[in-house]
Amino acid sequence: MNSTLFTARTLTATLLTLLLAAPHAQARTLAQIRASGVLRVATPADVPPFSLVSAGNHFGFEVELLEALAADLGVKISFELARIDQLTSLLQEDRVDVAFSALGITSTRENKIDFTVPTACVGVSVVSLDPKLNLHTDLKGKTIGVIAGSIMTSYVQKLPFDKKVNVYPSNNDVVLAVFSKAVDATVAYSVAEGMVKKLYPKANVHFGPELWSVPIGMMLREDNDSTRLALNASLVKFQQGAGYAALSSKYFGKDLRCKG
Repeated sequence: MNSTLFTARTLTATLLTLLLAAPHAQARTLAQIRASGVLRVATPADVPPFSLVSAGNHFGFEVELLEALAADLGVKISFELARIDQLTSLLQEDRVDVAFSALGITSTRENKIDFTVPTACVGVSVVSLDPKLNLHTDLKGKTIGVIAGSIMTSYVQKLPFDKKVNVYPSNNDVVLAVFSKAVDATVAYSVAEGMVKKLYPKANVHFGPELWSVPIGMMLREDNDSTRLALNASLVKFQQGAGYAALSSKYFGKDLRCKG
């Protein structure tokens, strides 16, 4: 083989190895975020009433909550739409600073990413068009729709009985699957019942009793300590004032602060 060609190929392979082995660029610090004036945020914006988007306008409980926190930090928000299973990558690649989508705080997720302190604690229910499906045991032999990357996916897949699990890319796809009877049921946050019935009044959707409760929070990269600590401080201050109770009551009719 031509020695020049061999050297070029070796150099290319070495450079590729170094690039693949190199760590991601560090996350922006709070000082850098404040200097830019913009907090970059990713969300699917498809989980009512936590986060929705219409004609480019974002709204919902988590949206208003983060807007209050961002104002306390002295920055504005720039939103990017992304699927829930893309959020971790966007953070790790430093393309966004914060991600949210009613994200359950779990040890599995915390192996890859950091969370703020909980923004709320919410119950989980079986959701279907069949009022006979109330408990997780009622899902035996059924087809269940879940969102890729959600905590509901791993929960349903681990249920100790035969069932079929259909994984969809977004919450909207799961809703369509339930309403079209492509699946028998899904598993969702109980507090979404009011908004879902308001959005789809003719669907006769049924929410079963709460099966368990999960704390939710906003995700940041593991090395973004300065931003996480600042958001935590603002969140705790907001929760201790009247603003959090008013915001939670606006969307859920009750206070969702975690107890204890």
